Amino acid sequence: MVLALPHLDSEAIITAESSQYEELQQQYMDLLQIKNELEESCIKKDKLLRDVQQALAEEQAKREAAEKEKQLLEERCKQLQKRVELLEKCFKESMIQMKEQIKREREVLLKEQNKRIERLEAQMKNMANNQKSTKNYPTLMVMADDSEEDIPQPSCWSKICELIQELWSLIVKFFSCG
Repeated sequence: MVLALPHLDSEAIITAESSQYEELQQQYMDLLQIKNELEESCIKKDKLLRDVQQALAEEQAKREAAEKEKQLLEERCKQLQKRVELLEKCFKESMIQMKEQIKREREVLLKEQNKRIERLEAQMKNMANNQKSTKNYPTLMVMADDSEEDIPQPSCWSKICELIQELWSLIVKFFSCG
């Protein structure tokens, strides 16, 4: 069986081929344009992806730096808290020691003041006895602590005034201590 092809004229064949060629060429150009658009789109997508990854990496680095700084600040805060607690403990101990020392010093001062008051009272009593017996003449005085002094007395009243002033100063010291 032989197949017979219709006879086409060569110009019609060229025109048909040429229109097919142009159509193929147009499709090829369309495909090239689509390929170029796809490549361009992929390049943009890759650039956008790189930008997003870079932004994420920068954000991650910022988060890590902030976390590290937060940890350092927390450690510093704990150290400062420990120092404050230690200082409070030392302060409380120092206050207790100071109170005890002040109490001891106050007791010592009270004993000394009591001794002075007793001596002054004894001197005033001796002066009163001496005044009755000698009436404003210089005399030999006996102190409350059993020491003897030769002190000429111009007047018993001046000595009494001095003793009263000393007593007042001791009273003022006593009340200012406690």
